[in-house]
Amino acid sequence: MIDVLGAGPAGLCSAINLARSGERVRVCEQRAEPGMRFHENLQGIKDVGDVPGFVGGMNLKPKIEYRYFKKAYFGTRNSDFELDVSKSKTAFVKRGGRNSLEYALFLQAEEEGVEFEFASKRTEETALVVATGSRRADAAAVGSVFEDTDFPRDHYFVMFDDRYSPTGWYSYIIPISTDLVEFVNCVSQPYVPQVAKLHEKAISERKIVRDFLSGKRKVASFGGSGGASIPKSAFVGGQYYVGEAAGFQDPFMGFGIAYALKSGYLAAKAIVEKKDYDALWKEALMPNLRKDFACRFPMSVLGDRLVSWGMEKYRNGKTDDLAQAMPRLPFHSFFEETCFQLEMFRQKTTGRL
Repeated sequence: MIDVLGAGPAGLCSAINLARSGERVRVCEQRAEPGMRFHENLQGIKDVGDVPGFVGGMNLKPKIEYRYFKKAYFGTRNSDFELDVSKSKTAFVKRGGRNSLEYALFLQAEEEGVEFEFASKRTEETALVVATGSRRADAAAVGSVFEDTDFPRDHYFVMFDDRYSPTGWYSYIIPISTDLVEFVNCVSQPYVPQVAKLHEKAISERKIVRDFLSGKRKVASFGGSGGASIPKSAFVGGQYYVGEAAGFQDPFMGFGIAYALKSGYLAAKAIVEKKDYDALWKEALMPNLRKDFACRFPMSVLGDRLVSWGMEKYRNGKTDDLAQAMPRLPFHSFFEETCFQLEMFRQKTTGRL
């Protein structure tokens, strides 16, 4: 029997692939059922384009809808404008509850013969695959859900404004159903203790946020914390650490689902085929991890000024490819590697994102 600790996307992807190879697998989850870690919300799967093809390549066939937005409102410190994002390769998927990605993966895992132990008291020492979520609290998010807003359902809104999300972090509004939208504010240390206050400040002060949310009924509030790091090894003490338990997360915009699924798949592959897990994830994940960590460094130093500069030319117009909005600098590869190394040094010396 192989025990997988945690019924999130990483653990379930690993369990499904282990079961498909003929292993007897048990997923141990501390909550009463899958999808209870998060309040129902939408989260992005960045830069994978064809999501069904991406997950299908890992033997996953969750019965769930993926949403692509046509337009976005974009906010910097001094301006708000609209962009055409219809060619974006980022899809959004539901997390939390019975309509979530993790619940759909749970149903597939049951079909594959995976056993489940809910309300489990097992600790990670007993598991071969550890998928327990983040082990760090470098960043935090606070969100509120509002009903009956006028926010257009084919848009989302993202804002970089250091007054509410210091040192280059962000806030966003995203519709999660025909009736509900969520507003989420994200910060890193040392601002985590202030995140709830900054969240309310953004709602009351920032005009575009206030115009959409003021006077609307708040039906739920939620919050969470996490971290991102690049481990020296994700195979520790004979155990395979996957997803956020290993540190695999996007420190720039918090897109961690692709890392979670891919690392879960690679851990199962390493177990079944007796391969070097560290070699597998470093080959598959490191190129994108380096880019994400490289992006975090100039944002941490320059904050919202960098975004304001990069988006300057779009203030009075639109682009059909948000991925091309930030300019590509001369000697881009050298600049990216330099920023990555500086970010690694910054995190080592400060101990935080």
